[in-house]
Amino acid sequence: MNARAGSLRRRDKPVKTEIVEGIRILTTLHRGQVEMTALTRGGLRGWRARMMLSSDDHRRATAARRRDGTAGDGFDLTAPAFTDRGYAGAGGGRASVVPRTPEWRATTVQVAGLWPFCVGASAPTAGVPVGSHYITGAPVHFDPMSWFLRGFITAPIAFVLALNGFGKSSLIRRIVAGAVAAGETVLCMGDTKGEYRDLVERLGGQVVDVGYGHGTINPLDVGALGATIDRLPDADQRRQVMARVEAGQINIVAGLIELVRGARVEDYEEVLLAAGLRELYGPAGGFTHQDPPLLENLLAVISAGGERLRVFAEEDDEISYRAATKTLRRSMRALVEGPFGAIFNGPTSTRLDLSSPAICIDISRIPEGDTKLLAAVLMTCWSDGFGAVAAAHALADAGLAPARTFEVVMDEIWRVLGVGEFMVDRVDALTRLNRPLATGLIMCSHTIKDLAAFDSPAAQAKALGFFERARAKIIGPVGPEEANRIAAVAGMTDTEKLLVTSWAAPRPPSDDDLDTSRREIPPGTGCYLLKTGEAEEPGIPFRMVFTPTERDSDIHNTNRRFDNLGQTSGGSVNQR
Repeated sequence: MNARAGSLRRRDKPVKTEIVEGIRILTTLHRGQVEMTALTRGGLRGWRARMMLSSDDHRRATAARRRDGTAGDGFDLTAPAFTDRGYAGAGGGRASVVPRTPEWRATTVQVAGLWPFCVGASAPTAGVPVGSHYITGAPVHFDPMSWFLRGFITAPIAFVLALNGFGKSSLIRRIVAGAVAAGETVLCMGDTKGEYRDLVERLGGQVVDVGYGHGTINPLDVGALGATIDRLPDADQRRQVMARVEAGQINIVAGLIELVRGARVEDYEEVLLAAGLRELYGPAGGFTHQDPPLLENLLAVISAGGERLRVFAEEDDEISYRAATKTLRRSMRALVEGPFGAIFNGPTSTRLDLSSPAICIDISRIPEGDTKLLAAVLMTCWSDGFGAVAAAHALADAGLAPARTFEVVMDEIWRVLGVGEFMVDRVDALTRLNRPLATGLIMCSHTIKDLAAFDSPAAQAKALGFFERARAKIIGPVGPEEANRIAAVAGMTDTEKLLVTSWAAPRPPSDDDLDTSRREIPPGTGCYLLKTGEAEEPGIPFRMVFTPTERDSDIHNTNRRFDNLGQTSGGSVNQR
């Protein structure tokens, strides 16, 4: 009896939902009650009512779409959604993997029959064509100045980083040739291996030899910058250039002393260098910027002393002055005599000719083992190059010459930094001059460890700043640890790290090819990754391939001394 009464009560209970197009929704009466509860009640009950209304709204909208879609004669079918991989749904033919279509770029003259092109290029055609995209095959263009002028990078600085033997210098030579074709003046300051000499000669540029018995370079000869002083009509401009000349002379001589001494130059010693230079260029010295003094002349003035130099040294008598300057005089004596003197204590054999499209200072005749001398010559060449650029801009500002842009190549930067952490400040001062001088800068090294091999954290941070300030980082084949170090600075994805490390892996040795006259080329040769930011965004991988003209000219052959060795040894082996 009780069970029967309970079933009757449930049957008399009002219906709250109904089925529409197969979807359960609230009835009109119950929905009104729920709406009243949502408006008048708060707390948990009001929140629950509002959630029921929201769910019912979605269900009603779905039912309405179903009702509209099934209207008609019953034979209309809903078309599957079209995606970038095909039509979604059963029978749509959706592809799970879609290979990227190879892309090529050409002008309307080269492929006139295909114009207008149906798809635009995915990479900007700004700068020198450096190769083809590693994935798509599309051409890749780049050089620091072109990308800076287009606004793609914020400073015209590029850093090329890769293991030796994979084509770093070949890539830089390609950029150099394109820069000359674009009207820029390229300065290869300090070619330690003679890798740019042939290219500069073929471009009609100037090659300057520096080395034992091949030429000297006077650090006090400011060259083109000093020659512009008498040509400037404005007195303020002449005074500014003269101040820059003196500052440059003090900086380069102080840097050379630090190289010889292995320690920093004291502040009072730089004051004495400035005082000595003023004596030499004064009436008593008789030297001019067109006829500059030598290092031995500066040493003679400082050694002679005199009342004026004692005032600068803050010494009361000659004996105390001699004692205070003994360390400086010894360091300068090392620059005047010995190997340093053979290179630096003499008039500059050949001054830079800024009318040339390219300039190369070849220092390959200096022995590789003489690291201090190589670093000293490199630093002097870089200073001379930036001084020549400043001279060209001073003439342009005075209206005496057209405005120009320059490209400076600072190869083997690790040689200077490897001498000691005291050289970091000297190189840092030079690398910060590129934007005020409208100069593109290309630096090169083998590993980022060259920039962090210092005991002082401050020196490490400043040296790593060379790589960080480079707005374009071109990374070639490197090892796994090196890829992780680069990723901490440049922001590389895991895929990019695997890519650059795979380029560095050589092929397994094999006897399949028995032709000993043909040298096996590592698979990663000419492969690079172009990164233009610190975020972990994909870069541009590309592969550089030599053109027929480059092959015929042989400008990229840096293994000439091995050309005949392989054939000779290979012949003897085969004969046996």
